[in-house]
Amino acid sequence: MDIKKKLQNYGKKTIDLENLEALLGGGKSDTKSLFDFVEKLTKSGLLKPVKSSGGNGNNKYPMYKKYRITHEDEEDSDVLERIQKLHPMLLKSGYLASHPKEYTNNADMIEKLNNYLFSGRTDTAVSRKERSFEIFGCEKILDDSKIKALLRSLHITDDDLGFYDTPEYCFHDYIPERKDNLVLLICENKDIWFNIRRCMFEDNYRSLFGVPIDGVVYGNGNKVSQKKGALTEYVKFMGNPTVKFLYWGDIDREGFDIFRRTKNVNADLDITLFVPGYRKMIEKARNIEIQNSPSSKKEDMDLTELIKDFSDEEREFLNVVFAENKLIPQEIIPYTLLNER
Repeated sequence: MDIKKKLQNYGKKTIDLENLEALLGGGKSDTKSLFDFVEKLTKSGLLKPVKSSGGNGNNKYPMYKKYRITHEDEEDSDVLERIQKLHPMLLKSGYLASHPKEYTNNADMIEKLNNYLFSGRTDTAVSRKERSFEIFGCEKILDDSKIKALLRSLHITDDDLGFYDTPEYCFHDYIPERKDNLVLLICENKDIWFNIRRCMFEDNYRSLFGVPIDGVVYGNGNKVSQKKGALTEYVKFMGNPTVKFLYWGDIDREGFDIFRRTKNVNADLDITLFVPGYRKMIEKARNIEIQNSPSSKKEDMDLTELIKDFSDEEREFLNVVFAENKLIPQEIIPYTLLNER
């Protein structure tokens, strides 16, 4: 027989601590175990302390000497009464009123949510983990699938609780001035990203090879294209400005495929090749022996559409690079060449 049935069949409306311990059976003679179990029963609504009975005198594990046993009809009535006192946002879906057991099963979490909603929240959004810690005292609660399901049933959104999900991949960027309209240059490789950042920070560059730019973003190779919507999340994280992205990476099959995949997984964004940067790379590469690409993949790749904005001569050069599986790394453009403007 489970503890609920034992309590319901006890035959009296109240039970003292000694008889409660006996009813719970062996293994609860340890004070801490008894305390934990009584706390659980109290939070679930099966027991209510008779405060006039006084405490047990134990400061570490305080319990009352007597508890009132709540019967099902009384329990449901009490739970509904508690539900009706919750914040309107917790009641708007009607879910708790029609599923009072959900309140009983999640009373601790719901009450913490209730306290937060009544606390006079600010409009400043914070990360999911920050808000989770603020509400529940634990940074991972809002990641729990059961809590997510409960919030969906309550029709409570991320915006209602004022939190956002930090992008899974946070791009390193340098944007001197935040604007409603931005032109951001994505660099596939770290060295040139740092060099452009240096030009903007130290020399106050606001254009590169004649093209105005408002900032530079480190794409970190494939990272910029691996997760669906990574750049879209990044824009949302910035507050949803209007952004035109210029992409600049290595000249090889892999580099241009990264660009194509980046566009595909961020279909709502304006992302184009930074043609002037590639032109500088082509100019430099004409006078050197071009190295072989370490990648043998993507042999049948058709890149015709991606290079349509280049001149006929440039397209011919690029097609040879792709066909022979060559590589012109972005690092062919050193800081000194960037500095020439």
